[in-house]
Amino acid sequence: MLRWGALMRIFKATVQRCVVFLFIYLWMFLISTQYASANEVIAKGREVVRQHCTRCHVVPDMNPYGGIGSTPSFAAMKWLPDWEHRFEVFYTLPPHPALVKILGLSEERVASLPAFVAEIELQIDDVEAILAFVRTLATPDQ
Repeated sequence: MLRWGALMRIFKATVQRCVVFLFIYLWMFLISTQYASANEVIAKGREVVRQHCTRCHVVPDMNPYGGIGSTPSFAAMKWLPDWEHRFEVFYTLPPHPALVKILGLSEERVASLPAFVAEIELQIDDVEAILAFVRTLATPDQ
């Protein structure tokens, strides 16, 4: 018959192993949900870009013969040293204020701005999703 002390050592070792396995399981779960979440943001950004940005810009693997000739492609913009900042604030850079409204952030559209197309209304998380998608695009030198 095992003594009380031996039973306690076995119990303690079993609990320690269970705690270790629990932490490993939780860590794997958190990593997998963050990965899925990041992929969802990228997919959302891809859809926003496809729906709105390809009207004017060429986007690699999306519309290689689309866009407007005088408008820089997404790949060309990624060559610029400040490309990430430009995508973060694109809605403030001409001609975007005439086209894009970030709900809850953009000021009301000034009547003097030309309206080329119907105003595009986006949420700030759409801008973050666009940036997440653009980060996945390779530049021609990559």
